[in-house]
Amino acid sequence: MRQLPIRNTKVHGLYERSFSNDKMVRPRDQQKREAIVEATIKLVSEVGFVDASVAKIAKVANVSPATIYVYYKNKEDLLISIFVEIHGQKASAAMEGFDESSPLKEMFRKIWDNSFKFIAEKRDRMQYHAQFLNSPYSDLVSDTKASDILRPFLAALECGAREKVIKSVDENILVSVMFSAIPVLSGAMPAISGSTSEKIDAMQKNIETAFEMAWDAIKL
Repeated sequence: MRQLPIRNTKVHGLYERSFSNDKMVRPRDQQKREAIVEATIKLVSEVGFVDASVAKIAKVANVSPATIYVYYKNKEDLLISIFVEIHGQKASAAMEGFDESSPLKEMFRKIWDNSFKFIAEKRDRMQYHAQFLNSPYSDLVSDTKASDILRPFLAALECGAREKVIKSVDENILVSVMFSAIPVLSGAMPAISGSTSEKIDAMQKNIETAFEMAWDAIKL
């Protein structure tokens, strides 16, 4: 749940237009777009951002390179668009069932559980997400959409700090402390047999311990 700084950049403007401009030369096919996204995520995990060329992505997606330009302005737009999409999905999943009237610890637990489930189920997308955050592309992204989705939770943190329920520190520090254990725990799941839900059940004791430690770290 890293909060990216909001930057009004030309690149992100291209991202916004790539999804809002309906006047395309060729009609769009959602299945083809999804194939391009999945191919990009797969290829980036294997060879990295630099070597994931449009031609290679097109080959994995089983489309022509020209088809990619129907959906995206260029490779940079493609890579950034996928990250922004995943970042928004992650924020939306975290906020599912969020109740502003609940005590802060319950709000925190709901988002913690939601985040763990999303990260555990979307390992390939979260690997892309992590790679992107550690790339130069991360400096070109505006986080407006995800920030808007998370705004009720961030407001609850501010309220909790004012009312001396939790420590009054920078929200980025709070978020980091609260959720840093999730990727570590989810990273241990492949060693456990069974479905994702069965793996989560098997790890429940560790999940409970990690949550309580995170809460103890921020509460007053």
